[in-house]
Amino acid sequence: MADAKQAAPHEQSPKRKYAKRLQPADRREQLLDAALRIVAEAGFTSVSIAAVAERGGVTRPVVYDSFGSRDELLEALIERETARMAAAVARSVAETATTPEFGTAASEQLPAMLGYFLTEVCSMPDTWRLVYFPIDGVPSVLRERLAAARDELRTPLRQALGLWLADQPDADGVDPVVLAQVVQGIIQTAAGLVLDRPDKFGIDRILALFDYLFFGAA
Repeated sequence: MADAKQAAPHEQSPKRKYAKRLQPADRREQLLDAALRIVAEAGFTSVSIAAVAERGGVTRPVVYDSFGSRDELLEALIERETARMAAAVARSVAETATTPEFGTAASEQLPAMLGYFLTEVCSMPDTWRLVYFPIDGVPSVLRERLAAARDELRTPLRQALGLWLADQPDADGVDPVVLAQVVQGIIQTAAGLVLDRPDKFGIDRILALFDYLFFGAA
């Protein structure tokens, strides 16, 4: 006589959710975004193929299809982010030059350029943390690349400061290279403030001080 109570049918485990199929270029961007978030949250030492796969919702072979190694992934990440920084600086310069209200005077263009730049910084916080915050475990080759990118970002600043110095009647003894380094330090501090405490240190507050230091006291 068969048991009245039949065995329950075998319960199937839930099917694994696979990541949406993307074109190779789109997948690379997605994985680089995942790596950038890991770097911003925990430093370069926390980036691994497994960690990027988990953050991106894919398997490790999918990551290896886009990047042959962790080093290749990090190099691609730095290349992309430094290009984004350069583009942001270029936009800041272009916006300043094409906004009629600022005219051509350096005393108007320099603070305007800083305002546009800080807006760009706030729009891509993780990108700019690579430059303005100490990131744990930066590989030496990538550290050199970040340093080079930081130096390239100073070029428009040097040019703007050169124009400003040309308008100053008593600036003959001012070393433009030293001035650029000092102002770059101020901008680095300002960027760190708006990234770390945007609720307390807004862009308008930073610009008010910058305007006083360079123009209000003249």
